[in-house]
Amino acid sequence: MKSNILVLGAGAWGTAIANLLAENHNEKIFLWAFEKKVAEDVNKNNINSQFLPKMKLNKNIVAISEFRRIVPNYIFIVVPSQFVFSVVKKYTDSIKKERKNKISVIICSKGFDLKKKLLLSEVLKLFFPLKKIAVLSGPSFAKLVVQKKPTAVTLASYNLILSKKVRELLKNKQFRIYINNDIIGVQINGAIKNILAIAAGITEGLGYGENARAAIICRGINEIEKVAVAFGGKKKTTLSLSGIGDIFLTCSSISSRNYEFGVLIGKGKNKDDILKRNNTVTEGVENSKSLYLIKKKFNLDTPILDSIYKILVKGYPAHKIANHLLSRPLKKE
Repeated sequence: MKSNILVLGAGAWGTAIANLLAENHNEKIFLWAFEKKVAEDVNKNNINSQFLPKMKLNKNIVAISEFRRIVPNYIFIVVPSQFVFSVVKKYTDSIKKERKNKISVIICSKGFDLKKKLLLSEVLKLFFPLKKIAVLSGPSFAKLVVQKKPTAVTLASYNLILSKKVRELLKNKQFRIYINNDIIGVQINGAIKNILAIAAGITEGLGYGENARAAIICRGINEIEKVAVAFGGKKKTTLSLSGIGDIFLTCSSISSRNYEFGVLIGKGKNKDDILKRNNTVTEGVENSKSLYLIKKKFNLDTPILDSIYKILVKGYPAHKIANHLLSRPLKKE
């Protein structure tokens, strides 16, 4: 089946991207859903009741639960980071090699591959040429994008021509795209800001107040910058929409599932119980594990990010970790 665009992942963000593309172009946009009932809901009712309830979707969206017949020019990858490799491998195994090399891939997922200990662009290099890969990231709650509220994001690629083509697909009066070439820094920002959002939420849940939350966010941004530079990203990208823009949104809004998760952890709720109740993926949990393992080789001092790993993975009580952070020796800023 011929189509220009395929969106892999029908969660809230994947659905919002598919809807944005459908609104911009008078053509079918294929949206692959892992859950068959989600595909049926989108096709029958023009709504994604499970992940984006009460939001009416464009009728040009065609939801599918089998992607083997779809041969697009562009693939937007919006599945949880831990499933990117398996989903993409399944897709690429179903198409001819010469066709695969013509596909442009836009990473919209935020996180690391825990098993491979790699950035998602490094995972996708196993299947596609690097010049055909771009990363979309920035402060963008899915619901507000569907509601056509003004939004601005970052699009990063080493290939300026690809960036401009993808920008043309996505841009409209309400959705603005700013281009840069720091594919590493943009991914680091997107992955770690979810961990920082959990930290910010924990300070709220512990009742430490807004001063403490501001301090955690500020010092956390410093740690994100350290990690980005160590991985080969640019320091200035931390100040971009993919950096401080997304951090501000995710670390200060109860609409952020990572921030909300942190609030509940700070209040003493059990991690597994919270995750069972959630209908969506809380990326910061897996990313804290991935980051801790990946960054070991750099020997970086990142006490806030390490603390979230200790709370979520090692099971340390949040209040004890917070007290430990507060008792650290003071340094120059």
